[in-house]
Amino acid sequence: MLVFAEHRYFGKSMPFGDNSFEIKNIGYCSTQQALADYAYLITHLKKQYNAEDCPVFAFGGSYGGMLTTFFRIKYPNLIMGGLAASAPFSFLGSGISPFAFTEAASNTYETARPGCGQNIKVALSDIEKYAATPDGRTKISKDFNLCKPISTQNEGIEVLNWAVGGLMGQAMLDYPYPTEYGISISGWPVNNTCDRIHNHKGDTVSALAYGIGTFYNYTGDKTCYNIHTDVPDWGKCCGWDYLACTEVYIPSASNGIFPYAPYDQAADIKACKEQFGVDLDPSLSETLWGGFDSLSQSSHIIFSNGLLDPWHTGGVLKNISDTLIAVVIPESAHHLDLRSPNPKDPSYVTQARIEEDKIISQWISEYFKSH
Repeated sequence: MLVFAEHRYFGKSMPFGDNSFEIKNIGYCSTQQALADYAYLITHLKKQYNAEDCPVFAFGGSYGGMLTTFFRIKYPNLIMGGLAASAPFSFLGSGISPFAFTEAASNTYETARPGCGQNIKVALSDIEKYAATPDGRTKISKDFNLCKPISTQNEGIEVLNWAVGGLMGQAMLDYPYPTEYGISISGWPVNNTCDRIHNHKGDTVSALAYGIGTFYNYTGDKTCYNIHTDVPDWGKCCGWDYLACTEVYIPSASNGIFPYAPYDQAADIKACKEQFGVDLDPSLSETLWGGFDSLSQSSHIIFSNGLLDPWHTGGVLKNISDTLIAVVIPESAHHLDLRSPNPKDPSYVTQARIEEDKIISQWISEYFKSH
């Protein structure tokens, strides 16, 4: 039996309907509560189907991979193992640099096409410069084909951040075939973006505006961009934003090909207070879940990471024990191994799935022998 349990405050699982994200209601959006939901659901299903002796194996990607790990640690009596794909554990205190994600994303572009990263860096710098003048803002509006022309410097910076978000997003979702995440994304979007930029006859900004279409408008259906609504599903408020302000805080900063921004804990605390009325405790995630050292106290977890995915920098890349196994996948993006097999999958991904299947089958076999 395969069960896909939706996390509270995501998708259709809104406990207070349209009012779920009001400050008085959002406090029930909790990793700990979500794990308890899953624990209750598993117990209920086992009784319903008279399957108390059947083993349960958990799967999750990204935050879901973190949940899989936490679930195995907290409820080892309910699940006998898990596959945590592209799960970052770069909490404050983990020793992972807050610049790690952008450094890896920058390397993805430069590796895809030599010179691409530098071209993007120049273009982003030029957008920031153009945002400061009326003529520059007119150019930004025209080059990016904005549905509503921008009129202030702050709006120009919003376009810059939207472009950066797209570049980071497609570094993460650099899949070999087109995908849909509320926006249409091409196959191998990083390579396609670099090719578009390289072959474009205009200046740096117009080239980047054309290139980013591989992420925001691959099908060409959009006649203009609304940077506030033309965003991926994960970029919309508010479930993940709240969790990042409470139990799953990951420090971040920016460098490489992206505009430099230092890690600013005070700004994060202020933003969480303003948006949700919560007092961010930067060390809470490490306290609740522990860092890499705490993982060694568990067992029977596969940690898979694709090296195209910038989040791999916060993942488990080496075996911790005989039953805490790292599967590192070259030429793979964010939890690609959990997606359905596709003829365009790189051989590394296919091989990783075979390896994961072998490990899981072995663990299940051992479970039945001991029960």
